[in-house]
Amino acid sequence: MTRKIFSYIILLFLGFTLPGCFAWRITADNVWRTITTSPELVVNKIQDPVKDSVRLSALWAGHSTVLVQMYDKVIVVDPYFNNYFVGLFVRQIETGLAYHNLDRLDLILVTHAHMDHLSFSSLDVLEELHPEAQLVFPAGVEEYMPSYDFKMHRLKTDKVFTKDYAGEPYYIDGMKITPVYALHAGGRYGFDTYLWRKKGHAGFIVEYKDLTVYFAGDTGYDDTAFKKIGEKFNIELALIPIGPCRNCDSVGFRQHTSSLEALMLFEDIKAEKMIPVHYGSIKYFSDPNQPMYVLKELIENTSYGDSKNYDERVIILKEGEQVFLNDK
Repeated sequence: MTRKIFSYIILLFLGFTLPGCFAWRITADNVWRTITTSPELVVNKIQDPVKDSVRLSALWAGHSTVLVQMYDKVIVVDPYFNNYFVGLFVRQIETGLAYHNLDRLDLILVTHAHMDHLSFSSLDVLEELHPEAQLVFPAGVEEYMPSYDFKMHRLKTDKVFTKDYAGEPYYIDGMKITPVYALHAGGRYGFDTYLWRKKGHAGFIVEYKDLTVYFAGDTGYDDTAFKKIGEKFNIELALIPIGPCRNCDSVGFRQHTSSLEALMLFEDIKAEKMIPVHYGSIKYFSDPNQPMYVLKELIENTSYGDSKNYDERVIILKEGEQVFLNDK
């Protein structure tokens, strides 16, 4: 009953703070599911995701949460382990990461403060298990960040939104972390995002030894910025969002890349491999996996995908699935 009451309160709140009737439709459609259903379980969840003798690996936990291992460094981006988003949207499937079994964690990246990327309760769990981990976020997120025992790093983003499209690098335990451009918005509660236009978002480039991994965060497509990023960095693995999108094989979405735009971004940054994220967990416009279905169609389309070897370069994971890239 408590969740039901809270869901209706959030429904009214979002209706008054988010622009357009689509917010009402999305919210109302999820209320009943939130009250009556639970997330599906991940079958064969990996209990020991951190391995020895790994060059590069990635485990997709669902939505935008990915566990990345770069040699001896273990990184998690936008950790969100909750079964419910804002108490309103029930996950389609539970988190695919057995986070209680992580035997080490070096770095936590938070790309922005939106509730599906900055989860206080998930950070609480990681703080209890790994207080030695270091927490990195772009300037502006600190306005929403509670106090934690983590060593916390606020990265300057002034140059991110100039023609440089990359900010000042930051060095942590041998890792070089550079904030880069993202076409999105800061804030957290709807009104501060859409009415106050709060800042506080970025992507990240993490370089360690011979590896470079790009964490896009949430972003729309820009035909200049990502080409510049591709010129600055030799990216091996890119984690790129593919939703939410209404017509996922189209262009023109403002703050989230569609399936097609994600491939365009992928080409612009000249990355070797791509793992799509930000789909599958929350129902927005239709089937939450629709962006992935469209992505597969684009890859299989001989007129679009074959010449670019997308079937080899784009790695589509299931929640809880892990891929190892040990060969250069």
